[in-house]
Amino acid sequence: TVLGAPLIFNGGDWEYTGRGREGKMEAREHIPMTTEERLMTMQSTEKAAGITRRQAAKATRKALAGLVGLAALPSLSANAVDAPPPQTIPASHPDQDTNPTAKLRIATCQFPVSANSADNANYIRNFMHQAATEGAHLLHTSEASLSGYVGVDFATFEKYDWDALRSETAELRALAKDLKMWLVLGSTHFLDENTKPTNCLYLIAPSGEILDRYDKCFCTEGDQKYYSAGNRLVTRDIRGVKIGLAICYDICWPQLYIAYREMGVTVMIHSMHNARHKGKNCLDTLNVREVPTRCADNRMWAVCNNSSQPYSHWGSFIARPDATIAKQLEINQPGMLIHDFPDTLSEGGWYHNFKPMKMRDDEIMSWGTPSNHPRQRDGQSAP
Repeated sequence: TVLGAPLIFNGGDWEYTGRGREGKMEAREHIPMTTEERLMTMQSTEKAAGITRRQAAKATRKALAGLVGLAALPSLSANAVDAPPPQTIPASHPDQDTNPTAKLRIATCQFPVSANSADNANYIRNFMHQAATEGAHLLHTSEASLSGYVGVDFATFEKYDWDALRSETAELRALAKDLKMWLVLGSTHFLDENTKPTNCLYLIAPSGEILDRYDKCFCTEGDQKYYSAGNRLVTRDIRGVKIGLAICYDICWPQLYIAYREMGVTVMIHSMHNARHKGKNCLDTLNVREVPTRCADNRMWAVCNNSSQPYSHWGSFIARPDATIAKQLEINQPGMLIHDFPDTLSEGGWYHNFKPMKMRDDEIMSWGTPSNHPRQRDGQSAP
């Protein structure tokens, strides 16, 4: 809680309510079927069909396509002129069954995020059009992809052009409405002149409305100089797939994925910014191992992206609950991944954790200081 006020973690089928201490919470469950029951149902279905799970997974994987080319995006800034053509990894072979009621098609993109919100918005618009052409229902952008990441892409919020950011956000919302597409938009949420903003993901519906906003709960020491920490978890059921939202350093705190799993989430939408650095370091290894491990621990999938501003430590990827990476982009260049959910495991893969860890009643769920600002408490407040 903040200043003694209870925190409500609105998660659709669940909610978490603070106990009166910062970051402490209890859980109330409204999930109609347990993980074990869902597994038994799946196994019964497979038996009725006369095939094994491994045979079904193998048949599905054969339908997935390899890489296809994508025409280069137009030059959007001086930094982008000499960039190689962006990559697109499609979801499926053209002959695969594309029954729109049977899947959620997610596109996740990477580009060289900068301090210029207009340049960033141009990249995002182009990827939205490309995703729509590929039949995606949702486009996912990286951490602070529209605003730029303070302390990395620019030094401080002093004299930051908030009006320009609001204008670009409004245009992207209008495009989401035109394309009838979900948009998970990495940005920064202004609170007031005297309160640190939040590092956020806007969940924008195909109507163009901001349905909710996730604020980064676990902030690095560097983040805490500029941002208020988040205090709400955000989920949404889209086309029968329940997604949860997370940002970068959240991955280093196992309780966040545990909490989302207990809320019924099966696919994490995780935006990161491990880029614009001088060269290799431990980040080249950390997230490509830690994310698949969180997925294995919690029997979940994850869609993770990054800025491609050189040096970027890893390319955007899809992680599976058997601890494998299904697809991954190259580093240091724009690109887009497309993947369909529900997904299978890798060929020959299996679940590893048959009794996932439960959340402690007194577990912390923030690192940093949340504000008690009404614009932070309201997940639908205007940018």
